[in-house]
Amino acid sequence: MVEQKVDNIFPIYDTLVSREEREEQLGYKTAVFWFMGLSGSGKSTVARRVERVLHEQGYNVQLLDGDNIRDGLNAGLSFSAEDRKENIRRIAEVSKLMMKAGVVTLCSFITPTHDLQELAERVIGDEAMHLIFVDASL
Repeated sequence: MVEQKVDNIFPIYDTLVSREEREEQLGYKTAVFWFMGLSGSGKSTVARRVERVLHEQGYNVQLLDGDNIRDGLNAGLSFSAEDRKENIRRIAEVSKLMMKAGVVTLCSFITPTHDLQELAERVIGDEAMHLIFVDASL
């Protein structure tokens, strides 16, 4: 994937309501909790429970699950190495937007390599992203 520099794009991030302002209003810090592990390791099960508990405690929380994302936003991507990387990049960008909007964001994705984990951390910001390896038994 070759990134092109476009001359007519002017991001306005610095003029928007900041994450810090939203956190102050909400009364809690936002973050991204990235549950990773092999297929069938319990990522989605653990993340669903965490989502339910945080919701019941009054947090604005959203779970982004690999299968749900592949069924919608990233439906056109294959499982090639390039498309797996694009899948993680896109969901990291969505997670960053949600976090900045005041949502505690839970992600459940296989994310098997350090390169993919580092990509997600670069997009989201390593101070806001928490990697959680899941290998739960039945």
